[in-house]
Amino acid sequence: MFDPKGRKVPCVGVSIGIERVFSIMEQKAEASAEKVRTTETQVMVASAQKNLLEERLKLTAELWDAGIKAEVMYKKSPKLLSQLQHCEDTGIPLVAILGEQELKGGMVKLRTVATREEVDVSRAELVDEIKKRTLQ
Repeated sequence: MFDPKGRKVPCVGVSIGIERVFSIMEQKAEASAEKVRTTETQVMVASAQKNLLEERLKLTAELWDAGIKAEVMYKKSPKLLSQLQHCEDTGIPLVAILGEQELKGGMVKLRTVATREEVDVSRAELVDEIKKRTLQ
């Protein structure tokens, strides 16, 4: 069958049809209403006002040191809505929001993306609160 002159050629092979497996997985994902996470990031560090890039980077470094997977937009002054939209698109469950008032009070606004519930948490207790919420 493999030789046009009719000689028999010994062949060995196995195939599981990987393209078909992927096709079935894609169909199931589309049929499911469940959002697929495209990142392992646990927290997005966002800011409500302009010119807080340095503060966002400091908070991100603190979270990294505590073993929390955090992400920040590196734009100097991104809009809060675009930061929240990024979280919804990629499946990041929590957002730590910094603003001028939060910085003065030593607080961080922690927002659950799915429920849009916001709670003020002191910066010292932020790591424990994030770990508690991500383990649920």
